[in-house]
Amino acid sequence: MKNLGKKKLLIIMGGIVGIVILIIIILLVYNAIFGKTSYADIENQVLNAAKEYYSDNSSLLPQDETEEVTTTDASLTAAGYLKSMSELTKDMEGVTCTASVVVSYAGGEYRYTPLLDCGSAYSTKTLASYIKDNESRVYSGSGLYDLNGELVYRGEDPNNYVKFSGKMWRIVKIENDQVVMIANEKGERNVWDDRFNTERDRNDGINDYTVSRIYEKLTEIYQGDTIFDKNTRNLLAIHTLYTGKRYESDSYNDGSIEKATFVERQYIGLLPLYDYINASIDTNCSSATTESCTNYNYLNHFEYNWWTLTADASNTYKVYRIDNSGAIESIRANSNGYIRPVIHLAKDALYVSGTGTESNPYTIK
Repeated sequence: MKNLGKKKLLIIMGGIVGIVILIIIILLVYNAIFGKTSYADIENQVLNAAKEYYSDNSSLLPQDETEEVTTTDASLTAAGYLKSMSELTKDMEGVTCTASVVVSYAGGEYRYTPLLDCGSAYSTKTLASYIKDNESRVYSGSGLYDLNGELVYRGEDPNNYVKFSGKMWRIVKIENDQVVMIANEKGERNVWDDRFNTERDRNDGINDYTVSRIYEKLTEIYQGDTIFDKNTRNLLAIHTLYTGKRYESDSYNDGSIEKATFVERQYIGLLPLYDYINASIDTNCSSATTESCTNYNYLNHFEYNWWTLTADASNTYKVYRIDNSGAIESIRANSNGYIRPVIHLAKDALYVSGTGTESNPYTIK
C-alpha cells in the first residue's frame, strides 16, 4: 500500500513537472514567433518618447504652420526618454537603425511623424517616397510622367486613387515632395462669385479669387466637418495657390501663366486650368479652346460641371469651368458649378497600404 501511494505521488508530481515544462516550451515558442520587437513597435516607442519629451519641453514645439522641428533617437536617449536604439533592436540580428520624429503644426493640432531607417531591412515610407520608389515613369498611355519638373499623373485611368478622410481622391501630381490631390466625389454646388460687376453693370461676379464667394466656401469647407476632422486636417500642408488668369488661346501649360499671380498660406483650393490640360495625353490638347482635352483624361469622368481655380484674362467676370462632357468653358462667375477641393498632403504623410487602384487605393496616416 505504501509503495502504491508513493507511485501515485510520483506520477502526480511527474505530471505537474511535465505540464510546467510544456508551458515553458509553449511560452518560448510563442515568444520566438510573436514576441520579437517589430519595426512598428520601435516606431511607436520613438513616437511616444518624442511626445513625452515635447510635453516636458513645449517651448521647443513649432509655433507656425510653416515651421517644423525634428528630434532624433540619440537625443531622446540622451535626455532619458528612450532606450538606446541598439537595445531596441537587440533581437533583430544584423540590423542597425536610426530614427527621428518630425513635429509640425497644422489645423490647430501638432502632428508627430516617426521616421525609422534600418537600411535595406526597413525604412518608414511617406506616400510621396513610396510612389517614387515603386511606380515606374511612363512615356505613353496612362501613368506617372516626368513633366515640367514635377511627377504628373496623366491618361485615361492611372493608378492614382487615395482613400482619405472617408472619401476617394485622385493624385494630380507630386510637387516639391507634396502629394497634390483632387476630390474624386461630387462636392457642393456653388457660384464662383456673384458680386456686382461694374464692367457688366450687373451681378455677373468678379473673377478675382481672393475676394470670391468660392474662396469663402472653400475656407468654410476646410474649417468645417463635412470632409475633414482634426485627425485628417493636420495631414494637410500649407501651400501656395496659383491664381494667374489666362486667355482662352494661351497654350503654355508649364504653369507659368497661372503662377504669375498667387495666394500664399492656403490649405485648400481648386485645380488650376493647366493641371486639367496636362492630365490629357491627347497631343491636340493645348489650350482652353481645344475640345480634345476631354480625351484620355482621368479628370473627365463626371456627368456634371465643376469649377477650376483659373479666371479668363480677357474680362473681369468669366472663369473656366469643366462642363459635363469634360470640355473647358469660359463662363460667367455667377453661374453654378460643383466644387472639387484640391489639397496638398504634408510631406511626411505616411504610406500605410494600397496600390493606387480604385479597388485598392493608397491609404495614409
